[in-house]
Amino acid sequence: MRIAGAMWWTGRSVTGCKLMRAMAAIIAAAGPVSVAIENANRARAQSSGLSQSGAFEVASIKPSAVWRTGGEGSSRSRIEHSPESLTMRNVDLSDCVQWAYGVKFFQIVATKTLDAERYDILAKTAIPVPIHDLRSMLQGLLAERFKLLLHRDTKLLPVYELVVAKHGPRLPAAKATGDLTLHAVESLPRVEDGSFVFRETSMAEFAEKLSLLRGIDRPVVDRTGIQGYFDITLKSAASALLDDSGSLFGLLEEQLGLKLAPSKAAIDVVVIDHAEKPTAN
Repeated sequence: MRIAGAMWWTGRSVTGCKLMRAMAAIIAAAGPVSVAIENANRARAQSSGLSQSGAFEVASIKPSAVWRTGGEGSSRSRIEHSPESLTMRNVDLSDCVQWAYGVKFFQIVATKTLDAERYDILAKTAIPVPIHDLRSMLQGLLAERFKLLLHRDTKLLPVYELVVAKHGPRLPAAKATGDLTLHAVESLPRVEDGSFVFRETSMAEFAEKLSLLRGIDRPVVDRTGIQGYFDITLKSAASALLDDSGSLFGLLEEQLGLKLAPSKAAIDVVVIDHAEKPTAN
């Protein structure tokens, strides 16, 4: 999701309770899968893998007051969920698709922009349900209210490969395991004294967080082969991006012994075939 107010973030969408979004791995697609709307409450998968189960007991979609007001934070979205509810504040359709289908911003292919308007979506279930059911229910809601039609595909897209630089990595001591709570909550690095701080992050998680930073114009894929979890501080990186005095590419190699190499990779994508503006309720 987006955090346009922060100069060092890219301004593109991410999932979670948000500060922004991420890619844990590039996966091979099982083949194109078509999705269609069967009725007002649920979307039926025409091939496989995207079938919906159940529907929200009540759900409302209204234009976001924050977005209409404009200014600082008008592009910042927030998603919260419990076993009985899903609350999405100031989200665009791209944010919704990312959360519903478990994909990242770069995995969405659309013929027109999906961030033209933003909404507040409040939905409740009849009984407590696990998060995967909430995602399925949101898929059905998008099909019903946005008339969303999509299919899965695989495309060869430009990426950066995170690799070890010529003189080897300069990383802090690795931990065997990481804090799963931090992995779920901190989708972006923390900013401390002008530096980016990545807490208990694997190289795959580090790569996905780099994808969201200003100046990184492609998804980043981990190709380091380095295992374990690390507490990484990229010194002065936030300040450098804010005043355009430095590049993440140079800082990565200088401080961590890592580099970003341009490449291409087959990425599982979601192709938006059709979507409409919903009627507010």
